[in-house]
Amino acid sequence: MIVVSLRLNKNVLLITTIAITIFAGGTFFLHAVPIAAKNKIANGLLADFTITFPVLYYFIIARPLKIPVKSILLVISLSLVIAYVVLPEQQKEYILQIRKLTSLAELIFLIYTIGRLKKIRKAYKMHQSHFVDPVFNLRSAMADVLGDSVAIKIIASELAMLRYGLLFWKKEKQGLKESISFSTYKESGYVAIWCILLVAVTVEIVAFHLLLMRWSNTAATIITVLSAYGIIFLVGDLSAIMKRSVVVMGDQLILRTGFRWRVSTSLSNISSLAKITNDYYSKDPYFKGGVLKSSNNLLVTFKEPVRVDKLYGSSKEFNSILMTIDDFESFARCCREFSVA
Repeated sequence: MIVVSLRLNKNVLLITTIAITIFAGGTFFLHAVPIAAKNKIANGLLADFTITFPVLYYFIIARPLKIPVKSILLVISLSLVIAYVVLPEQQKEYILQIRKLTSLAELIFLIYTIGRLKKIRKAYKMHQSHFVDPVFNLRSAMADVLGDSVAIKIIASELAMLRYGLLFWKKEKQGLKESISFSTYKESGYVAIWCILLVAVTVEIVAFHLLLMRWSNTAATIITVLSAYGIIFLVGDLSAIMKRSVVVMGDQLILRTGFRWRVSTSLSNISSLAKITNDYYSKDPYFKGGVLKSSNNLLVTFKEPVRVDKLYGSSKEFNSILMTIDDFESFARCCREFSVA
């Protein structure tokens, strides 16, 4: 499991570096060369956008990580969109011709996906009937229907992030059974820190956008859109942390921090609950799942290892979890009462 996670991180970092080099570096080089050579450079960039990068994606991501080959269609489509935005008018005619060739394949894939939506919805409702968790139930439903691949997990994770980022005002549905919830963000001061971070990021985005506009309006727009997507992630993270509390439901215990990670186990599996007042250190491996690194105040030790499901990344088993809880005494008392009952 650790080897797979390291390979995933290494390959994603490599393809991200290549993407920045080709798309951002190529666009910068295109504007830096003399006008006489611009057309040749643009043709070369068009080949890199539509052929080189998709081929590299296949050998770096799709093939080693066993992601369906059809994901290359999405990569090609995104590459064509970027190419159409940044390249001169002459190359746009070539892009439209290439787009016609890929449209049929995309149409077939779209029909295939639509045909699976009904099955995904059915699987989602089945998971929801056991416990209401839109984030991980969507991922489980998509994995049931489309396969448990890295690509499916990434797509489901992005959809979950967009749900909380764009629909932050929407209330979270409660579970079907009577439950008790415990928040994880109030005592850590995370909201205040988040507000400061949001202001800082927004100021940097505006300043960087104005700086890039002196060089290229297109590049400034692309970078700003990507930065705005990052802000949506920040909003989604806060929204999920505020809505997705720790839940005690009968003998079932749901530990989580927003949509970052989740553990589902039974109260009878708890070996001990310890309140942490200072930095915790142990030679034995444990999962750090606090809202902030400095806000951890609860150490949960289990009799049997529990699986930590992370939104981004592979699942892994741990015997102990270090996390944040706002009312340790009430939480500990509730766990004791329900486990006795």
